[in-house]
Amino acid sequence: MNKREKKRKKRMSPEEKAFKKEQREQKKEIRDIMKRIGFSRLLGIDGKEFVYDGRTSELDDLFVCENVIVLTEYTVGEPHLLKKSVLYNKINSNIGDFIRFLVDNKIYDSFSNEFNDRIKPKYTVNQLILRILYCSKKTISQEHKDNVKDIIYFDYHIVKYFKSLTNVIKFSAKYEFLEFLKINESDFGDNILSSTTGTTNCFSGHILPEEKSSFKEGYKIISFYIDAESLLKRAYVLRQEGWRQKENVGYYQRMLDSKKISSMRKYLSEEKRVFINNIITTISENDIKLYTDKNRQNEISIGEDGKFKGSRNHTNITPAFIEIQDKCNIIGIVDGQHRTYAYHEGDDSYEQYIAHLRKIQNLLVTGIIFPKNESKENRLKFESNLFLEINANQKKVGQLIQQEIQLQTMPFSSIAIGKSILKILNEHGSLVNLIEMYTYEKGKIKTASIVSFGLKPLIKVDKQKTDTFFRIWENEKKDDLAQKDCQDYALLSDYQRFCATKINEMLSAFKVSLDSTMWQTYNAKTSIGILTVTFINGVLNLIRLLIENNKLASFESYRSRLNSIKEFEFKKYKSSQYRRMGEDLYSKYFVD
Repeated sequence: MNKREKKRKKRMSPEEKAFKKEQREQKKEIRDIMKRIGFSRLLGIDGKEFVYDGRTSELDDLFVCENVIVLTEYTVGEPHLLKKSVLYNKINSNIGDFIRFLVDNKIYDSFSNEFNDRIKPKYTVNQLILRILYCSKKTISQEHKDNVKDIIYFDYHIVKYFKSLTNVIKFSAKYEFLEFLKINESDFGDNILSSTTGTTNCFSGHILPEEKSSFKEGYKIISFYIDAESLLKRAYVLRQEGWRQKENVGYYQRMLDSKKISSMRKYLSEEKRVFINNIITTISENDIKLYTDKNRQNEISIGEDGKFKGSRNHTNITPAFIEIQDKCNIIGIVDGQHRTYAYHEGDDSYEQYIAHLRKIQNLLVTGIIFPKNESKENRLKFESNLFLEINANQKKVGQLIQQEIQLQTMPFSSIAIGKSILKILNEHGSLVNLIEMYTYEKGKIKTASIVSFGLKPLIKVDKQKTDTFFRIWENEKKDDLAQKDCQDYALLSDYQRFCATKINEMLSAFKVSLDSTMWQTYNAKTSIGILTVTFINGVLNLIRLLIENNKLASFESYRSRLNSIKEFEFKKYKSSQYRRMGEDLYSKYFVD
């Protein structure tokens, strides 16, 4: 056949090119994170099929760090989780057999070489830890996650979090990443070779009882010095954008500022002296013990309610020796994150000297120990209020963080209810994954103004208002929600779901009545899209008018009235003109 007659390679469409680009970017993001933490990526993995226990499959990437092996699956399209679950179950049922299968059958030369040259001489197969990391750009439903367990879901917002974290503190992010992988630090690397388990360190300090702090009864304050290396291993930050469950830890701290960290490392390297400000923390009460003597013979016993046990008088400041478990992520930093992470294990020109300082320089830590029987809600409120108190005279806390804090400190306030409703709208209905939940998300609908100016007046818990959901909410206990000291979280949740359902009915009617191309966020690339803060707030103001005039109806009723809505000039309403947009929508489509 003539060369000219040979079939030319098919050209990719713009959509296919964009898809391939997104795939490359996702792989690079995750590979860079793993490299900065200290994992080595093995070559020749992607695309090579194998048959394991009767199941044909392949891996996308394989990473190794000491005795930890991470198998990685990437997807930017629709998740194919259920298809992969059969292989994952077979692997997790006997990890040792799968590792031996890879090595004995020489499935991947790079892994066989890594195993024989570096892993086998140091670790037994039983000492190896394997994790399956499933990386999806699209949201995976909780239903799917519940059906496919024993794998680690590297959801995209978590990828972005670790990308930001590892960009700044490099290898020191491994402690938090190990916890994310559900690996105890005692089982990682050289630690698993040690004959000692459950090790602790003891630090000299003082106990400040509530009589001297005026804090709530049972809240103990301890101050002690700890070397930077020991603190880094144990520390985590009460971060607004993290991966931990919100019900277990508050999210309100800013991400680390790389320029600030760099300047502080320069100071440490040049001035060669420790920062003198104290680090404010909370400490896991299950991982700490207090003693009166350095030999740890006489423990200071504290009850479930935080009160000292026994006859000894501890109402004054008491010298103590503080024993803290040698575990990752048990000291939560409320204030002082930059002073702590300036000592991180990095790769800059300061690292050689700071590596020395990490072991010898001590930082002053002030830690709050909660009573064991204190509720999660009260702990979060205390931490959030403490953060606000500390930052009151510092750099202004942004509106988003203020709203996040209010969600913790005043969950029954209109702002907090609005934040919770937005989360529901982002997970169910017409705005799924279109609302900006994290600051790194681009091209999504921003939330601060929606909460403050759209939702707050609509969902306000006030019996006197005639244009709120509270007025029409049919719940026999609704008046309890208006009480200042209400603690009925089930009632609160019911109201939030009611509001979200009613909002979704209206938004769904708009969506089905518009061209599909219009139902996307407006930006430079999608100028035809109408989804903006102004649009959302305009619809919320429309709903207020419907409530006030007793015209709130059903989805079907809204759809019939909005059958010509695509002709409406949404783009003529700028910035804060959502009140006028709501009024115009009402008069044009809902006034008979």
